[in-house]
Amino acid sequence: MRGVHLLTRADDAGTNQTMNRAIRATARQGIVRNISLLAPAPEIEHAAAMVDLAERAVFGLHVCLTAEWSGYRWGPVLDTDKVPTLVRPDGTLPFTVKELQDLRPDPGEVLTEIAAQLDRLTRLGFAVRYMDEHMLVGEIPDITEVLSQFARDKGLLYDRELRQSGRLTPLPGWTGPDEHPGTELADHLAETSPGTYLLTGHPAFKSDEMERLRLPEQQPGREMIMRNRERRMFADIEIVDYCDDARIELLRYTDLA
Repeated sequence: MRGVHLLTRADDAGTNQTMNRAIRATARQGIVRNISLLAPAPEIEHAAAMVDLAERAVFGLHVCLTAEWSGYRWGPVLDTDKVPTLVRPDGTLPFTVKELQDLRPDPGEVLTEIAAQLDRLTRLGFAVRYMDEHMLVGEIPDITEVLSQFARDKGLLYDRELRQSGRLTPLPGWTGPDEHPGTELADHLAETSPGTYLLTGHPAFKSDEMERLRLPEQQPGREMIMRNRERRMFADIEIVDYCDDARIELLRYTDLA
């Protein structure tokens, strides 16, 4: 493959309705070709309307064993008594991967939970073709092999293994969008050497719902600004036109099969 090939992925579908609408827009009018789904998140059923995007994008299991937001919490797909080593005393998932690791999660419970997550997405109508990790939970040694084996058993392309094999590399030098996202990304791609690269984002519109979404210690509204910029880096007319004019190939995970 010659030239720049860009695998574009929108993460965290199902978090809230604003993000669901933004992800839909980046796939329909923008350059997103892969959508990662948070099965335990509160608005995953609302996200199920995206199944009609199957001709534009492929769907992935965004393995979720954490819930990072302050005041906006969720638990596992399974009842907490079935996965007690994965949850905090209040029944929600840990805030961070470090907190999850400190809970010493049982690998059998991890396997049972991610199988339930995939089952939920399937029942909602999604044809899941790949798997990646919310908050990089695969960094925990006891979980790494569980995820690898699960992906093999289910016939899913596993993002971590694609990156480790060198078949997929994060877009080099890209640190994220600023005030002019579409132009900034187009300018960056113009200076990028030929290769196959991964670009991820967490698209959102500005809304009251997003203004309330924040990490612990984070200033209200900050996350909304960052995620709105990530939406624009995928959907601004400047980047859409550039990818068309420069013949940037927009990849789905299934293109790497």
